[in-house]
Amino acid sequence: MSSSALITVLVVLFGLLLIGSPVVMAIGTAAMSYFLIKPDMLGNLMMYAHRLFTGMDSFIYICIPLFMLSGELMGYTGLMDRVVDFCRIFVGRLRGGVAYVNVLSSMLFGGISGSALADIAALGPIEISLMESDGYDREFSAALTATSAIQGPIIPPSIPAVMFASLTSVSVGALFIGGLVPGIMLGLAQISVIAYLARKHQFPKSDVRYTLKEGVLITLKSLSALFMIVLILGGILSGTFTATEASAVSIIYVLVIDICFYHTLTPAKIWEALKKTAVSSASIFLIIGFTSIISWILAMENVPVMISNWVYGANISPYLLLFIVNVFFLFNGMWISDSAQLVLFAPIFTPIFTAMGVSAVHFGVVMVVNVMIGLITPPFGVGLYTAASVSGCELKRIVKASLPFTAACVTVLFLITYIPGFALTLPRLVGYTI
Repeated sequence: MSSSALITVLVVLFGLLLIGSPVVMAIGTAAMSYFLIKPDMLGNLMMYAHRLFTGMDSFIYICIPLFMLSGELMGYTGLMDRVVDFCRIFVGRLRGGVAYVNVLSSMLFGGISGSALADIAALGPIEISLMESDGYDREFSAALTATSAIQGPIIPPSIPAVMFASLTSVSVGALFIGGLVPGIMLGLAQISVIAYLARKHQFPKSDVRYTLKEGVLITLKSLSALFMIVLILGGILSGTFTATEASAVSIIYVLVIDICFYHTLTPAKIWEALKKTAVSSASIFLIIGFTSIISWILAMENVPVMISNWVYGANISPYLLLFIVNVFFLFNGMWISDSAQLVLFAPIFTPIFTAMGVSAVHFGVVMVVNVMIGLITPPFGVGLYTAASVSGCELKRIVKASLPFTAACVTVLFLITYIPGFALTLPRLVGYTI
């Protein structure tokens, strides 16, 4: 093994991340350093380009920009406002009710876009202004918006689950269904924190009352948005279409609903949604491509074999290894994006855990939950940065306000890690082989 070349790659990667370099640039430069340092690779730079494009060349990845576009279009149609109003019917009058609305809206929106950052960007301005007008601190509102958004990519459809499935050949449908209960658990954990803080700090209590007629009308208006969740999950579970086809169906559904009922999508808005989707998905695809080069480098340097030999030689139990890996992923979340972690480590650790008797679906759900928590892991979680951007608050104040919610999410992570039934019961019930 050329240890000096591998060490150079890691030093360049973490060095660039530490000085604040964009993740894409850090990963791409670190991957290039391997070809420049290792003598027998210097004349083989075509492999760099080859691995970059083959890393992105997976049919299932098509659903990433399509689900993102679906979420963007729903934001322009005003369907997200209707989801927020729907949630206010049930919890708006409770102490801390608007904070509960924030969490529930993210749970429902997560079943539509599959992206945490799309949730923060689309729902963030609505939720933060709503909470601020109700008397909440802007920092707390932004922190809750960031932390509640991470359950979105865990509740199906889930873009990280799609990536994990593509990298490990695990069933997308099984991962989607397996993430449903853990995603809801994250929402309930955040609601529990809100309930405690509401009593402690006497959070505002809304005086808005809805008549039966108003409640029915709001519910009917929100049904078109809520039905998309049923459409996507129902279609996948029934075998009517695949996850990739479901993403295309979701776009067609939004367009048809708008044409028939709302008439809000203009060519300019559609073009804007397309541009935002292109920018967001391009970033993810570049991370996937460049990270796949580093994954190839790790394979060339026999790192997976070394890790396997170390695990088996040390006679580590699956429970201890799961703990170590969870801490490892949580630490990495401070520096590395969720996409990069999945591409780097899913192909390495999944075979190790399956050889130890751990279900690949269980490990996949645990890893997806873990890397999503990484989005809000201080000090550099990209979800916190996004919340700071849309709210205009100082990052350090958002980090401080987010800590109780982050702790609750980590608690849920370890619950699903050591109680596999949370992730595996539903997939088994609907007929997936685990």
